[in-house]
Amino acid sequence: MKLIIEDDEGRKTVVQLVRDEITIGRQDGNTIRLTERNVSRRHARLVKENGNVLIEDLGSYNGVRVNGEKITGRTRIKEGDLVEIGDYDLGIQGKIDAPAMTPAVGSPRPPTIPPGAVKAARPATFPPQHVTSPALAIQEPMEKTVPRADKPAPPIMTPNPSAGGATAIIRVSDINKAAPQVEVRDLERSQMPRLVGLAGPFRGKELYLMRTEVKFGRTDENDIVADHQSVSRAHARFVLDEGQWKVIDNESANGVRVNGDAYAISSLKPGDVVELGHLKFRFCGPGEKFSPPPEKGEDGAQKSGLKPTTAELIAAAQGRQASAPAAKKPGAAKIAAIAIAVVAVSGAATFFATRSRKPARPEDATGEDAVKAADALFKQHKYLAAMEMYEKAGNSPAPNRKKAAEEAQGEEAYNSLRGAVAADDGDKARSLFDRCAADSTYWCRQAQEQGDQVRSAYAKKHLAAASAFKSAGKLDGCLTEASNVLAFDAANVQAQALQSECRPKETAKAEAAREEGAAPKERETKAARLAQSSSNKLVGRDFAGAVKDAQAALARTPKDKNTLMLAYRSLGYGYAYLNDKDNAVKWLEKYLPYCSNDCDQVHTFIGK
Repeated sequence: MKLIIEDDEGRKTVVQLVRDEITIGRQDGNTIRLTERNVSRRHARLVKENGNVLIEDLGSYNGVRVNGEKITGRTRIKEGDLVEIGDYDLGIQGKIDAPAMTPAVGSPRPPTIPPGAVKAARPATFPPQHVTSPALAIQEPMEKTVPRADKPAPPIMTPNPSAGGATAIIRVSDINKAAPQVEVRDLERSQMPRLVGLAGPFRGKELYLMRTEVKFGRTDENDIVADHQSVSRAHARFVLDEGQWKVIDNESANGVRVNGDAYAISSLKPGDVVELGHLKFRFCGPGEKFSPPPEKGEDGAQKSGLKPTTAELIAAAQGRQASAPAAKKPGAAKIAAIAIAVVAVSGAATFFATRSRKPARPEDATGEDAVKAADALFKQHKYLAAMEMYEKAGNSPAPNRKKAAEEAQGEEAYNSLRGAVAADDGDKARSLFDRCAADSTYWCRQAQEQGDQVRSAYAKKHLAAASAFKSAGKLDGCLTEASNVLAFDAANVQAQALQSECRPKETAKAEAAREEGAAPKERETKAARLAQSSSNKLVGRDFAGAVKDAQAALARTPKDKNTLMLAYRSLGYGYAYLNDKDNAVKWLEKYLPYCSNDCDQVHTFIGK
């Protein structure tokens, strides 16, 4: 029997269950260490008992869930059950080995599972259906096979190009697949709602939703960062969908609640109480005035219901507690009382003046408050907004100001690039893309993920120009435009066709004569390079790019078996993930004669 552990980046580890008892937790000494912060030091225990596997919560902070339900005692689990511990998904495969053997002294150290980053999307099924038992994922070619169970589960699933042979833990979330996808844009101040903390470390804090999509989680990749043990790395997102704000749970460990009820997706209206993990906020509409009510003490009385006495103010200023009031003394005591009152009034004035320095609105901050606001924006990668706040800080020390200025240039380039793509200005988009390629700022790194959109915008403009030149009989202009596209996107099939059609006849004849000699070898080399590129893009989950490169490789009619294997595999897997089952089956059938350690999974997918 095996235990499959998948982290929130989709990486899997397979552990043989050879002991009768296994402990899971964050600290050394556990059989299995899971190092994420939302895993407790001693979180859970797996026990083999009477032919069954039982899981038990060891009093962890975030609990253990089996098939979405938090357990309260020992719970039997079986093959196909989904166990959630923090940001990790676990499942068992196979039957209990008999007899169970205890590993000898000197056996390998228990596995430590590193923390992931972003909760990975689950593979889709064809057709979409609820899957209750794990199925085997198609492996990468030439990768070591992980032993499988005697009876793999039958449900059809999309191949996983990077699973490495481990059993996939499947959670089909039709709700999340239907979650709204919105164009991310900045909002005007008058359009921004906000979250106001109601309790705990975020009580009284105001978190503005500054864009149409705002990510909330524990790590710096989020727009709003809440470094709290109950919050997952990528916990939730808030989106403005057709004028309606919604909160979407990113399959977090502790979920999202609205007015006390758990939701995967919920619309929000002003006044709703939103719980993200163990943090509680009130959703306030744009411009809505709200301050959290005073907290209550253990006896039910409001903590801030009574004003501090003069003695308490003075004692607080001196770092001690006020003593019980003594009996009145005439004469000198009265003078002393007057003196104390003067000091107290002065101290109170200073106290309340200091408190009043905090601006009611973030945009009104100056000095140190502006630096703090800017640093918070800097942490959220909102460098342009951070620079505005640093400007308001004046000469106040701001260590991040210089770095923010550099990063703001990258953010400005990224925003301009997205605008150019949206406006179909391919030349500007390419220029900004090339500029960002040599820049290491955060937003320029993000800009590289827009490569396909930039290439598409650039090709659209220049292919239209090439076609116009061709129609006008201006073959030189057609050839120039097609060559411009190929210089930026060598795999563009339409540009390749135009380049061939627009060559002058003499050049075409000379080219044909030249290709009779060295062309086959050159074509084979280019095909092999494109096939390898398609395989790399498949593993990197760039499925459209993998399909494009594989098609370009096959267009060169390669003969090499490894080139054909990589191209067929990329097309089969790529189309499967692009939800084009007909093409996926077509190319996976061609891949079957070349498959090695993933043949069973390919057979299952295509239904043979």
